[in-house]
Amino acid sequence: MNDLAWHEFVELFGPAIVAALVAGAVAPLVGNFLFLRRTGFYGVALPQFAAAGVAFGFAVLPLWSAYVGLGHLDEAEISSGSHAALNYHLLWASLFTFGGLAALALLGRKGRGSEAARVAAAFSIASAVTILAAHESPAGEVFVHSLLRGEILLVGVHELEILAGVYGLVLLALVVFQRELVLVAFDREAALVTRRPVLLLEALLLNLVGATVSTGVMIVGPVVLFGLLVVPPLAARGLARSMKGYFWWSATVGLAAAVAGVALSYRLDWPLGPAVVVAAAAWLPPSWLVDRWRG
Repeated sequence: MNDLAWHEFVELFGPAIVAALVAGAVAPLVGNFLFLRRTGFYGVALPQFAAAGVAFGFAVLPLWSAYVGLGHLDEAEISSGSHAALNYHLLWASLFTFGGLAALALLGRKGRGSEAARVAAAFSIASAVTILAAHESPAGEVFVHSLLRGEILLVGVHELEILAGVYGLVLLALVVFQRELVLVAFDREAALVTRRPVLLLEALLLNLVGATVSTGVMIVGPVVLFGLLVVPPLAARGLARSMKGYFWWSATVGLAAAVAGVALSYRLDWPLGPAVVVAAAAWLPPSWLVDRWRG
């Protein structure tokens, strides 16, 4: 990577850089609501569910090709991870993400065990499914391994368009329904007392989380999504002094982490995904110091 001039790097990997910036600005806002709902651990498990879905899609590819069909694609194109195969992979990532999200929400509503225990079990199961399903398909194993490493510099224009479209809609919904979603996430009982449509708002929030995770994992990878859903909101808690500040600081930390991650990836030849997460983690010590100083 050091052989490239900066302008050549940006020109060659422009879509991946913009994708990292989009994810850095939007994913932390979704993570904020997970923390407000006291389900911040979902940010750990859900990206792994999406990765498991991608791996499972590769494992069932021969059966899917034989009994459902792949349209104008063949198995080789799907296995290569080409742009044309993105919809197939997104289908499985979405199914596993929304399925895992529904299961966690249902178990949480019934109070089965502690939140940490449920998420830890879900994460371990999803990790095992990812490894075993990927093992059934040599091409899938290579593809999933690259996904887990956070190798996102090869994100193309088509992937960027999908990410920007989905995340744009998610951001719009978060802005339009911010007050209602914050109330439902932070104090469900108060929302019921004030006659808010709680079930509809909770369904909207869970769908926004599912869309963010399934699309983000497929395009920028689970490492980036896990980091951006969890680390910027954690850093923002020590820096913000109001609910509005909490959201602004989360987006600021996420966006700054994406910018710094791009620079680290260029200078040190690091995979872009882990570089973004490391840059976000650098905000945690200052956040803790500020929080301690404020008392």
